[in-house]
Amino acid sequence: MLVDRRRFVQVAALALLAMASAVSRPESARAQSTPSADEIIRQMKAALEPPRPSLRKMDLTFDDRGTITKLQLAQARKRFPDGDRTLTVMLGPEGARGIAYLTMSPANGPAVEYLYVPVVRRIRKLVPAENYQSFLDTDFSYADLGMLPLETTNELLGTEVIDGRKAYKVQSIPTSVIQTWYYARTVTWIDAETLLPMRREFYSPAGEVFKVETFGSVSKVDGVPTPLQIRMQTLASNTSSTLDVTAIDYDVELPDELFDPEKLRFASEHEAFKKPLEKAPGAS
Repeated sequence: MLVDRRRFVQVAALALLAMASAVSRPESARAQSTPSADEIIRQMKAALEPPRPSLRKMDLTFDDRGTITKLQLAQARKRFPDGDRTLTVMLGPEGARGIAYLTMSPANGPAVEYLYVPVVRRIRKLVPAENYQSFLDTDFSYADLGMLPLETTNELLGTEVIDGRKAYKVQSIPTSVIQTWYYARTVTWIDAETLLPMRREFYSPAGEVFKVETFGSVSKVDGVPTPLQIRMQTLASNTSSTLDVTAIDYDVELPDELFDPEKLRFASEHEAFKKPLEKAPGAS
Protein backbone atom coordinates (compact mmCIF):
# COMPACT_ATOMS: atom_id res chain seq x y z
CA MET A 1 0.00 0.00 0.00
CA LEU A 2 2.91 2.38 0.83
CA VAL A 3 4.39 1.80 -2.62
CA ASP A 4 1.07 2.56 -4.27
CA ARG A 5 0.77 5.82 -2.34
CA ARG A 6 4.26 6.87 -3.40
CA ARG A 7 3.42 6.14 -7.00
CA PHE A 8 0.20 8.13 -6.63
CA VAL A 9 2.08 11.12 -5.21
CA GLN A 10 4.66 10.94 -8.04
CA VAL A 11 1.96 10.73 -10.70
CA ALA A 12 0.06 13.61 -9.11
CA ALA A 13 3.21 15.74 -8.95
CA LEU A 14 3.98 15.07 -12.60
CA ALA A 15 0.41 15.98 -13.50
CA LEU A 16 0.68 19.28 -11.62
CA LEU A 17 3.98 20.09 -13.35
CA ALA A 18 2.42 19.38 -16.73
CA MET A 19 -0.55 21.64 -15.91
CA ALA A 20 1.75 24.43 -14.74
CA SER A 21 3.78 24.11 -17.92
CA ALA A 22 0.64 24.19 -20.04
CA VAL A 23 -0.59 27.31 -18.26
CA SER A 24 2.74 29.19 -18.50
CA ARG A 25 3.50 28.25 -22.13
CA PRO A 26 0.84 30.50 -23.75
CA GLU A 27 2.20 33.54 -21.85
CA SER A 28 5.70 32.74 -23.04
CA ALA A 29 4.43 32.32 -26.58
CA ARG A 30 2.60 35.61 -26.35
CA ALA A 31 5.75 37.35 -25.13
CA GLN A 32 7.69 35.93 -28.07
CA SER A 33 4.95 36.89 -30.55
CA THR A 34 5.68 40.61 -30.15
CA PRO A 35 8.50 41.45 -32.58
CA SER A 36 11.43 43.61 -31.57
CA ALA A 37 11.56 47.29 -32.45
CA ASP A 38 14.20 46.64 -35.12
CA GLU A 39 12.06 43.91 -36.68
CA ILE A 40 8.97 46.16 -36.67
CA ILE A 41 10.89 48.90 -38.48
CA ARG A 42 12.27 46.40 -41.01
CA GLN A 43 8.78 45.03 -41.65
CA MET A 44 7.37 48.56 -41.98
CA LYS A 45 10.02 49.37 -44.59
CA ALA A 46 9.17 46.15 -46.47
CA ALA A 47 5.45 47.02 -46.37
CA LEU A 48 6.05 50.60 -47.57
CA GLU A 49 8.60 49.58 -50.20
CA PRO A 50 7.61 46.21 -51.67
CA PRO A 51 10.19 44.70 -54.08
CA ARG A 52 7.77 44.73 -57.01
CA PRO A 53 8.59 47.52 -59.50
CA SER A 54 5.95 50.24 -59.47
CA LEU A 55 4.97 53.47 -61.12
CA ARG A 56 2.67 56.08 -59.62
CA LYS A 57 1.42 59.59 -60.28
CA MET A 58 0.73 61.97 -57.43
CA ASP A 59 -0.66 65.39 -56.67
CA LEU A 60 1.24 67.42 -54.07
CA THR A 61 -0.85 70.14 -52.43
CA PHE A 62 0.88 72.76 -50.28
CA ASP A 63 -1.37 74.72 -47.90
CA ASP A 64 0.37 77.85 -46.61
CA ARG A 65 -2.31 79.10 -44.19
CA GLY A 66 -4.97 79.14 -46.88
CA THR A 67 -2.77 79.83 -49.91
CA ILE A 68 -2.86 76.63 -51.99
CA THR A 69 -0.17 75.48 -54.42
CA LYS A 70 -0.57 72.27 -56.44
CA LEU A 71 2.18 70.24 -58.08
CA GLN A 72 2.09 67.09 -60.19
CA LEU A 73 4.68 64.35 -59.68
CA ALA A 74 5.46 60.88 -60.95
CA GLN A 75 7.52 58.28 -59.13
CA ALA A 76 9.16 55.06 -60.29
CA ARG A 77 10.53 52.39 -57.94
CA LYS A 78 12.65 49.37 -58.77
CA ARG A 79 14.84 46.84 -56.95
CA PHE A 80 18.34 46.38 -58.37
CA PRO A 81 20.86 43.68 -57.43
CA ASP A 82 22.73 46.25 -55.31
CA GLY A 83 19.66 47.83 -53.67
CA ASP A 84 16.49 49.84 -54.26
CA ARG A 85 16.11 52.96 -56.38
CA THR A 86 13.37 55.58 -56.37
CA LEU A 87 13.02 58.27 -59.03
CA THR A 88 10.71 61.25 -58.47
CA VAL A 89 10.11 63.69 -61.32
CA MET A 90 8.08 66.88 -61.58
CA LEU A 91 5.47 66.92 -64.35
CA GLY A 92 3.82 70.25 -63.55
CA PRO A 93 3.33 73.13 -63.33
CA GLU A 94 5.43 74.09 -66.31
CA GLY A 95 7.93 76.11 -64.30
CA ALA A 96 8.86 73.08 -62.20
CA ARG A 97 8.62 70.43 -64.91
CA GLY A 98 11.77 68.38 -65.38
CA ILE A 99 13.10 68.50 -61.82
CA ALA A 100 14.27 64.95 -61.04
CA TYR A 101 15.33 63.44 -57.73
CA LEU A 102 16.93 59.99 -57.54
CA THR A 103 17.51 57.94 -54.38
CA MET A 104 19.82 54.93 -54.52
CA SER A 105 19.57 52.81 -51.37
CA PRO A 106 22.14 50.00 -51.11
CA ALA A 107 21.31 46.90 -49.11
CA ASN A 108 23.82 48.04 -46.50
CA GLY A 109 24.87 51.62 -45.90
CA PRO A 110 23.39 55.10 -46.33
CA ALA A 111 21.43 56.17 -49.37
CA VAL A 112 22.92 58.31 -52.13
CA GLU A 113 20.80 61.06 -53.72
CA TYR A 114 21.05 62.96 -56.99
CA LEU A 115 19.14 66.05 -58.08
CA TYR A 116 18.64 67.61 -61.50
CA VAL A 117 17.18 71.12 -61.82
CA PRO A 118 16.52 72.25 -65.43
CA VAL A 119 17.20 75.93 -64.67
CA VAL A 120 20.83 75.24 -63.80
CA ARG A 121 21.14 72.27 -66.20
CA ARG A 122 23.33 70.36 -63.82
CA ILE A 123 23.11 66.97 -62.08
CA ARG A 124 24.29 67.19 -58.49
CA LYS A 125 25.05 64.52 -55.92
CA LEU A 126 23.50 65.82 -52.71
CA VAL A 127 25.46 66.03 -49.49
CA PRO A 128 23.64 64.74 -46.37
CA ALA A 129 22.57 68.21 -45.21
CA GLU A 130 20.77 68.92 -48.50
CA ASN A 131 18.65 65.78 -48.22
CA TYR A 132 16.69 67.42 -45.42
CA GLN A 133 16.00 70.72 -47.13
CA SER A 134 12.44 71.54 -48.12
CA PHE A 135 11.27 69.98 -51.38
CA LEU A 136 10.09 72.94 -53.52
CA ASP A 137 9.19 74.95 -50.38
CA THR A 138 6.70 72.32 -49.18
CA ASP A 139 6.59 70.59 -45.78
CA PHE A 140 8.25 67.50 -47.26
CA SER A 141 12.04 67.28 -47.41
CA TYR A 142 13.88 65.54 -50.23
CA ALA A 143 14.58 62.66 -47.85
CA ASP A 144 10.85 62.29 -47.11
CA LEU A 145 10.28 61.40 -50.77
CA GLY A 146 12.99 58.76 -50.85
CA MET A 147 13.53 55.42 -49.13
CA LEU A 148 13.02 54.89 -45.42
CA PRO A 149 16.45 54.81 -43.69
CA LEU A 150 17.34 51.90 -41.43
CA GLU A 151 20.38 53.53 -39.80
CA THR A 152 18.49 54.15 -36.57
CA THR A 153 18.47 52.91 -32.99
CA ASN A 154 14.93 51.71 -32.30
CA GLU A 155 12.95 51.14 -29.11
CA LEU A 156 9.45 49.69 -28.72
CA LEU A 157 7.56 52.04 -26.39
CA GLY A 158 4.46 49.85 -26.23
CA THR A 159 1.17 49.48 -28.10
CA GLU A 160 -1.75 51.87 -28.48
CA VAL A 161 -5.09 51.86 -30.25
CA ILE A 162 -5.24 54.36 -33.12
CA ASP A 163 -8.55 54.77 -34.99
CA GLY A 164 -9.70 51.44 -33.58
CA ARG A 165 -6.58 49.56 -34.68
CA LYS A 166 -3.73 48.16 -32.58
CA ALA A 167 -0.48 49.99 -33.30
CA TYR A 168 3.12 49.51 -32.23
CA LYS A 169 4.68 52.70 -30.89
CA VAL A 170 8.36 52.82 -31.85
CA GLN A 171 10.96 55.47 -31.12
CA SER A 172 13.81 55.77 -33.63
CA ILE A 173 17.00 57.74 -33.05
CA PRO A 174 18.90 58.43 -36.30
CA THR A 175 22.61 58.70 -36.89
CA SER A 176 24.38 61.72 -35.45
CA VAL A 177 24.71 63.13 -38.99
CA ILE A 178 20.95 63.38 -39.43
CA GLN A 179 20.46 64.73 -35.91
CA THR A 180 22.77 67.62 -36.70
CA TRP A 181 20.64 68.94 -39.56
CA TYR A 182 17.09 67.73 -39.18
CA TYR A 183 15.61 65.82 -36.24
CA ALA A 184 16.81 64.15 -33.05
CA ARG A 185 14.27 61.31 -33.01
CA THR A 186 10.96 60.15 -34.38
CA VAL A 187 8.05 58.30 -32.79
CA THR A 188 6.03 56.17 -35.21
CA TRP A 189 2.74 54.36 -34.72
CA ILE A 190 2.68 51.25 -36.94
CA ASP A 191 -0.41 49.17 -37.71
CA ALA A 192 0.15 45.80 -36.02
CA GLU A 193 -1.70 43.98 -38.82
CA THR A 194 -0.51 45.65 -42.03
CA LEU A 195 2.84 46.92 -40.60
CA LEU A 196 2.19 50.19 -42.43
CA PRO A 197 2.88 53.47 -40.59
CA MET A 198 -0.12 55.42 -39.36
CA ARG A 199 1.47 58.47 -37.74
CA ARG A 200 5.01 59.77 -37.24
CA GLU A 201 6.18 62.63 -35.05
CA PHE A 202 9.52 64.37 -35.69
CA TYR A 203 11.31 65.81 -32.65
CA SER A 204 13.83 68.64 -32.68
CA PRO A 205 17.11 68.47 -30.74
CA ALA A 206 15.30 70.57 -28.10
CA GLY A 207 12.83 67.71 -27.59
CA GLU A 208 9.82 69.38 -29.21
CA VAL A 209 7.56 67.96 -31.92
CA PHE A 210 7.98 70.16 -34.98
CA LYS A 211 6.51 68.00 -37.77
CA VAL A 212 3.73 65.40 -37.88
CA GLU A 213 3.27 62.93 -40.73
CA THR A 214 0.09 60.89 -41.17
CA PHE A 215 -0.67 58.05 -43.59
CA GLY A 216 -4.21 57.44 -44.79
CA SER A 217 -6.55 55.96 -47.38
CA VAL A 218 -4.86 52.55 -47.38
CA SER A 219 -6.19 50.37 -50.22
CA LYS A 220 -5.06 47.13 -51.84
CA VAL A 221 -3.56 47.81 -55.26
CA ASP A 222 -2.61 44.69 -57.21
CA GLY A 223 -2.80 42.85 -53.90
CA VAL A 224 -0.45 45.29 -52.12
CA PRO A 225 -1.80 47.38 -49.18
CA THR A 226 -0.77 50.89 -50.23
CA PRO A 227 -1.17 54.28 -48.47
CA LEU A 228 -2.74 56.58 -51.03
CA GLN A 229 -2.40 59.76 -49.00
CA ILE A 230 0.49 61.11 -46.93
CA ARG A 231 0.17 64.42 -45.09
CA MET A 232 3.05 66.35 -43.53
CA GLN A 233 2.33 69.22 -41.14
CA THR A 234 4.85 71.75 -39.83
CA LEU A 235 3.56 72.95 -36.48
CA ALA A 236 5.50 76.20 -36.06
CA SER A 237 4.52 77.63 -39.46
CA ASN A 238 1.02 76.10 -39.42
CA THR A 239 1.53 74.79 -42.95
CA SER A 240 0.78 71.37 -44.41
CA SER A 241 1.52 69.40 -47.56
CA THR A 242 -0.48 66.43 -48.82
CA LEU A 243 0.62 63.76 -51.30
CA ASP A 244 -2.32 62.07 -53.01
CA VAL A 245 -1.66 59.05 -55.22
CA THR A 246 -3.95 59.48 -58.22
CA ALA A 247 -2.80 56.48 -60.31
CA ILE A 248 -0.57 53.48 -59.60
CA ASP A 249 0.59 50.21 -61.18
CA TYR A 250 2.75 47.42 -59.77
CA ASP A 251 4.86 44.95 -61.78
CA VAL A 252 5.50 47.43 -64.56
CA GLU A 253 8.44 47.14 -66.95
CA LEU A 254 10.94 49.85 -66.00
CA PRO A 255 14.25 49.99 -67.90
CA ASP A 256 17.43 50.31 -65.85
CA GLU A 257 18.39 53.44 -67.77
CA LEU A 258 15.50 55.30 -66.15
CA PHE A 259 17.42 55.15 -62.84
CA ASP A 260 20.80 56.22 -64.24
CA PRO A 261 22.01 59.41 -62.48
CA GLU A 262 23.69 60.58 -65.68
CA LYS A 263 20.33 60.60 -67.50
CA LEU A 264 18.26 62.57 -64.99
CA ARG A 265 18.03 65.53 -67.38
CA PHE A 266 15.80 63.40 -69.65
CA ALA A 267 13.84 61.59 -66.92
CA SER A 268 10.57 63.57 -67.07
CA GLU A 269 10.30 62.95 -70.84
CA HIS A 270 10.82 59.19 -70.58
CA GLU A 271 8.15 56.98 -72.16
CA ALA A 272 7.53 55.29 -68.80
CA PHE A 273 5.83 58.44 -67.50
CA LYS A 274 3.63 58.83 -70.58
CA LYS A 275 1.84 55.49 -70.24
CA PRO A 276 -1.67 55.50 -68.74
CA LEU A 277 -1.89 53.98 -65.26
CA GLU A 278 -4.70 52.43 -63.28
CA LYS A 279 -6.60 55.12 -61.40
CA ALA A 280 -6.03 54.80 -57.66
CA PRO A 281 -9.08 53.72 -55.62
CA GLY A 282 -11.07 56.78 -54.65
CA ALA A 283 -9.13 59.13 -56.96
CA SER A 284 -11.21 61.66 -58.84
